[in-house]
Amino acid sequence: MNIVGRGFARDAFTQALSADAFVSAMLDFERALAAAEADAGLVPRDAALVIARACADLRLSPDALAGEAKRSGSLAVPLVKALTEHVARVDARAAAFVHYGSTSQDALDTALVLCLKPCLTDADRILATAAGRLAGHARRHAGVVMLGRTLMQPATPITAGLKIARWAAALHRCRLRLAEARERALCIQLGGAVGTLEAIGGKRAMVRNGLAMRLHLHEAPAWHDHRDELTRLMGELVIVTTTVGKIARDVSLLSQAEVGEMLESAPVKGVGGSSAMPHKRNPVACLQALTAAARVPGLMTTLLAGAVGEHERALGGWQAELVTIPELVDAAGGALDALERIAGGLVVNAERMKANLESLQGLVFSERLARVIARDTDRASAQALVDDWSTAAVRERRHLKDVALAARPALAGQIDDVFSLEAIVTELAPVLDETLAGIPSAG
Repeated sequence: MNIVGRGFARDAFTQALSADAFVSAMLDFERALAAAEADAGLVPRDAALVIARACADLRLSPDALAGEAKRSGSLAVPLVKALTEHVARVDARAAAFVHYGSTSQDALDTALVLCLKPCLTDADRILATAAGRLAGHARRHAGVVMLGRTLMQPATPITAGLKIARWAAALHRCRLRLAEARERALCIQLGGAVGTLEAIGGKRAMVRNGLAMRLHLHEAPAWHDHRDELTRLMGELVIVTTTVGKIARDVSLLSQAEVGEMLESAPVKGVGGSSAMPHKRNPVACLQALTAAARVPGLMTTLLAGAVGEHERALGGWQAELVTIPELVDAAGGALDALERIAGGLVVNAERMKANLESLQGLVFSERLARVIARDTDRASAQALVDDWSTAAVRERRHLKDVALAARPALAGQIDDVFSLEAIVTELAPVLDETLAGIPSAG
């Protein structure tokens, strides 16, 4: 990872995806494989023990392995070679059983899955906490009316509670989908040369189960050439990242000084500062989330392109996947890191929301007004009439309610609820409850 990228990364993800962690995961695979094959009677028990000790003792330089991997196109080849040599120095007979019946892709894919597992556990925790905290914000601000905005323009008013509730609900859905994809994708890879485990024969299921049990992963038949479950998992992480990006986009727009309705967190000296302008407090968590959201679509495109592999093992596509997945997961980690800060520190400025709403002189209630007028005429005529009144309100700098009452005095007493903030809160309360159904509040 380059130094700029490190500034946007989540530390837990960086550690889980590090070169040392990946090499360690490959050695865990080799240790567990030998033990599972010993249980199945395919490898002598004492040989499996020697291999296990060697996996624990062996210290390999990731940089040296990477350099050697250029000769074979696979990081597993130099690792297995080094492990075999290490075992042979202790027991030449045991060395024959290193990596027995498996292939490079088995070690690499399983190591990747092992590295993904703690990232996904962390992601689940962050999504649960963030959804709960935002649900809490939503309920606390259920009575705060703000502008709805469509196509970047003022629209019918909503509540701050409902806006935040929609963020919470989206994260909750992300969490549920990610959990399902995680359960299906976190499985071992063990297929041997062409996915048939020919060297293991009739004991393939027993060995797979033993390997999965030791690595705390799910058992699965070989998936060398069909990567759909892993691709789906990455797709869910992309959706998580872009969902966080959408939340960050909303918060950053609402935090502009001329809007001033929300902040990602209360101002803190030294956070979000500028190298040139002392007054600035930039929305750095939003920046981090949006950076991640900009990265992941292209990375996912690479994975989809690589999924069109050749025969029993791909030439280039699968290898591109191994390079790209850590980058995509790193971006997702950056987004989740930002989400944690936004959900925990969100500030809502109810007074500014009301002021921005009132500055539009009732124009954003035009749809509600047209519905009342439509009780006595057709909808198109009502819309046209309110359009004319809105034009007059802008031209004459008058409140839309005053223009309507001047044009039709008989509306007095009939349109109070149209312009009532309390009425909007009451009407949207069940929508808020529906949106937050099943999401517990936290914080």
